[in-house]
Amino acid sequence: MQIPGIRHKDQLREDGIDRRTLERWRRSGAIRSVQPWYVTPEAPQDLVAILALGLRPTCLDAAAMHGLFVPHHQGTHVFHPRASTRRDELRGRRARALRRRNGEVHGHGTPQTLSFHGPQSRAWPDKDPVPELDLVLEHAGRCLPAVKVAILLESALNRGQLSMSGAQRIVASLPFHAARSLSRVRGDAESGTETAVRWWFESRGVPVRAQVSFPDDARRMDLLVGRSWVIECDSREHHADEDSYEKDRVRDLHLSQKGYDVTRLSWRQVFLTWPTTERSLLVLLGRGEHLRPPTSRRGALLQG
Repeated sequence: MQIPGIRHKDQLREDGIDRRTLERWRRSGAIRSVQPWYVTPEAPQDLVAILALGLRPTCLDAAAMHGLFVPHHQGTHVFHPRASTRRDELRGRRARALRRRNGEVHGHGTPQTLSFHGPQSRAWPDKDPVPELDLVLEHAGRCLPAVKVAILLESALNRGQLSMSGAQRIVASLPFHAARSLSRVRGDAESGTETAVRWWFESRGVPVRAQVSFPDDARRMDLLVGRSWVIECDSREHHADEDSYEKDRVRDLHLSQKGYDVTRLSWRQVFLTWPTTERSLLVLLGRGEHLRPPTSRRGALLQG
C-alpha cells in the first residue's frame, strides 16, 4: 500500500528520477532520505519513525491505514525480515534492542511502543511502506484474539476490500484453533462493535442473527437475539451527528411499538467498559424474555 509522501528509491528510479535530481531535491529540503525511502514533509512522521528502524507496520496499525474498523489497542504492531545486507543488520540490531526493553519510537505524535511480529520473512514482500492487506490480516490472525481478527476480516469484507474466498484462504492458513473459531466470519457486519457483540453471543451458544429486516419495513436491525431482543451497535467512538441521533431514536421507537426490546450499545461500552456491559447483558439474558416472540410480548403489555 503506497502512502503519500513516501517512495522507495527503486520506485523513483522506475519513474525516471535520476540521482542528480534527487540530490537537488534533498538539498532544497523538498525530500529527505530514510533509506531505502525518500520522504517529503507530508509523510506521516510516526510511520517514518518506524521505517527508519528498518521496520514496517502490520496487524492492527496497518489495518487502520487500509481504512478498516480497528478495535481499541495499545502499542504499534511492526515486523521486519531477516537481515540481507549490512545496513539491514545494523537496523535489525537497533530494532532488537528496542524489543528487549519494550522501547518507544518517537515521531511527531505520542511515543509509539512497539509490538513485534514473527516469524520473520526472508525479504520484504513489496516496495510499499505498508504491506498489502492480505499479509496484514494474516499477521493479525497469528497475533490477536479471534474476536479482534473477526472484526478486521468482517470490516474488510463489508468495505469490499476482501472477498469471502480471500477471507477463507487467510483463515485456512492459520493454526487450527484460530481457523476453527474464525470459520463463522460473515460479510454483512456493518461495524466492529456489531461483530464484537455478535461474537460474544455466539460464543455462549445464544441464538443471534445479524442484519434482520424490520417487520413491514426495509430497514434492518444490527442484531436480533433470540426472538425479540434487538441490539443496536453504535459504530463510532464519538457521538453521531444530530440527524443520525434522531434517526436512531425513530428506529428504536418503531421496534418498541412492534413488541421488541431494544438495547443500544455505544463504542465505549463495547471496547472500553466491556466488563460492566457484559454483566448487564448476562442479567438480561438470565431473564429469558428474549425467547418470547415480539407479538406475544406486545400483547401482554397491551393486556396489562
